[in-house]
Amino acid sequence: MKRFLLVTLVAALPLSAQWRRFGHTETRPTGYVGIGFTTPTNPVADFLDEGWNIAGGVGVTHGPIGIMFDAIYTDLGIDHSVLSLAEAHSGSLKYWALTVDPVFHVNERGPVDFYVTGGGGLYSQITKFRASFDAPELGYGHYDVIRENTIYKPGVNGGVGFSFRPDRHSDIQIFIEARYQHMFTGGSGSSFVPVTIGVRF
Repeated sequence: MKRFLLVTLVAALPLSAQWRRFGHTETRPTGYVGIGFTTPTNPVADFLDEGWNIAGGVGVTHGPIGIMFDAIYTDLGIDHSVLSLAEAHSGSLKYWALTVDPVFHVNERGPVDFYVTGGGGLYSQITKFRASFDAPELGYGHYDVIRENTIYKPGVNGGVGFSFRPDRHSDIQIFIEARYQHMFTGGSGSSFVPVTIGVRF
């Protein structure tokens, strides 16, 4: 999947540069919404499973240059070996981020576009463990105990995307994007790569 995504994005760059532009260059509002899967990267990849993400943003574009206010939420499962050490039966590591990201488009008004984006902003990491206990001597039956911890730190991101218009006269674009996200949580930090598919307008 990673190799296919890389080949697709590399092939899209010369393709988007050759296809003819259409429409007038103007400053206009833009936005997007999408969903996809998320892959954790080192060092958190050692104790996390793959998860899912939902992302969206609004901004403005003028010719090849734009700026977006992006939001992303991703949910990653905690590896079974870590859950066993914590004596928990389930757990998750969730991230959300609010970032400001410049965007450079190769052919923003054309039928095919390749773009590069990156920026930074506020990130949050939410760690949750759930464990089950029985305490009949205290008058309690089976119950769950939830331990949750939330931290807020700055972070940065950068990535590339490919989009195309189903109809040459439509303002709607279908896109696929891979973006590296890094939160400064201390030490080597926490990193993950969401791959998102959705629509731009």
